Parts: sequence; C-alpha cells; structure tokens
Amino acid sequence: ELDEVHTHNKGEFFGCYLLVSKNPKYKGRTYIGYTVDPKRRIGQHNGGHLMGGAKKTSQRGPWEMVFIVHGFPSDVAALKFEWAWQNPFVSRCLAAKVSKRQSRETHLQRQFNILSVILTTPPWSRLPLTVRWLKQEYEVYFPPDRPPPTHMPVAYGPVEICKGRGGRGGGGGGGGGVSTCKSSCSIVGSQERA
Repeated sequence: ELDEVHTHNKGEFFGCYLLVSKNPKYKGRTYIGYTVDPKRRIGQHNGGHLMGGAKKTSQRGPWEMVFIVHGFPSDVAALKFEWAWQNPFVSRCLAAKVSKRQSRETHLQRQFNILSVILTTPPWSRLPLTVRWLKQEYEVYFPPDRPPPTHMPVAYGPVEICKGRGGRGGGGGGGGGVSTCKSSCSIVGSQERA
C-alpha cells in the first residue's frame, strides 16, 4: 500500500488527534488533543509535562499518534472540535447522540465511535475535514450506519509541517505561504477512501 506524506506550510494546519499509550501499565489508553504540528506535539507528549506534554500523558507513555482529523478553517474551529470530542456528554450538540460505553469496547473504539457522531453532526459535518490514519495498524472502521459525510475523505500516511511564511504573524496563514520544505516532504503516493 502507498503512503502519503501530506504537507502543509506552517500556520496552515489545524488538527485534532488521538494518542494511544504503548505503556504496558496503561496499554490502550487514549488521549485527545489539538496541534498545529503533529510531529512536534507527539515529541512533547513523549517528553513529559516539562517538555510541553499534557499532564494527563506524563508518565503514561510512550504514546503513538494513531490518527488526526484536519482541514479546520481556523484554530478556534479545531479547538471547539477538540473540546466536543473530549466532552461529548456536556456538548449540547452531542449529548443526546452519544451512547454509553459498551463493556467490550476498547478505548480506541470508543473514541472513534464518538468521532463518527461528531463528524455527522452540524456544524462539524459541514467542514471540509479529512480523517487521516497515521498508524494504519490501529485502523477502526466507521460504523455502517454512521459513515463520514461524502466530502470527508479517509486518508493514510504522515503529515509534514514545512517551514514557510504566510499571512499571519510571519508564522503562516491562509494561502500565499512560501514553503521552504525540502523535496523529501512532497507527496510520494496516496491512498484515500472517500
């Protein structure tokens, strides 16, 4: 199967990710977060709280970032999505739609089932999002009765954030950014499931 290195200029990427712990003591535990740079963020989580990782992930790693949802129009939109995913029973949009955890449901399956509800619920169902599996061996399929909207592809492969400059504060922004990404960052192949 082909992998895709999906590139973005710095300041143009906003994503919500799911981590899975590989620590035998916490094996299978998950963590939901937001990032503008997935590679940097997983390093922070695995480096511990003092390296910028979340308190909830300190001493519970190593962690793997298994998938990420990206394509948000802004950091605010991504942060609202992250909050709803972390708090589905508090969110006014989701509380009545999310079911209780099933006894045999793994943490990964649970978080993916909640994600499938979010992606099919307005306002998120209208966004041009992509669900990207970074570690395909963890892949969970969408429930048959709740596939993602047809305009949201499921993709595979890593995300590379390239240094560049754009419209916002010199750190990137919407179009017009100049990438300083080496050719090794380019798309080397792709596989998507619509």
